[in-house]
Amino acid sequence: MHITSDFDSGNIICLKADAPDDIKLAIQKDNQSDFYQWFHFCLSGAKGQACVMTIENASGAAFTGGWEDYNSCASYDKTNWFRVPTEFINGELVIAHTPEQDAVYYAYFAPYTMERHAELIARSVQCKGVLATVLGQTLDGQNLDKLTIGTPASGKKVLWLIARQHPGESMAEWWMDGFLGALL
Repeated sequence: MHITSDFDSGNIICLKADAPDDIKLAIQKDNQSDFYQWFHFCLSGAKGQACVMTIENASGAAFTGGWEDYNSCASYDKTNWFRVPTEFINGELVIAHTPEQDAVYYAYFAPYTMERHAELIARSVQCKGVLATVLGQTLDGQNLDKLTIGTPASGKKVLWLIARQHPGESMAEWWMDGFLGALL
């Protein structure tokens, strides 16, 4: 068995993965912060085995109320996501799942990848009246993209829409994708 989070939006610390029914994990803190909530990792080599993955530091997450009646997201292809049984017990988040394939991804919410983000920007600038600029870079060196839609002018109202401003909020861009799709 192997657990990794060394990929776009990946975030977990593997404390122990010797037995499928006793996997111990911890959510890594956001960059230069004491906050954490987001997790996203891949479990491989456990096909057909009943896995119990315990996130031991869930009680210290930024919003522990989010764990109540929550079920983790899982995917075999990183495109189609489904929910798996998850319980918040004694301050720990326990994910129970028997993978049907050799590799399965688990996440707090279905992530919106940076590759998909690049495609959204490229698709948006193909529309009339859309200008893309880069405001700077994130702590991880990713571009901070800005889309200007329409022509700014004196007397016109300006509306700013922001998504994905925190490390654990890649899923917020799903809303932005839908909004831009409807607007453009």
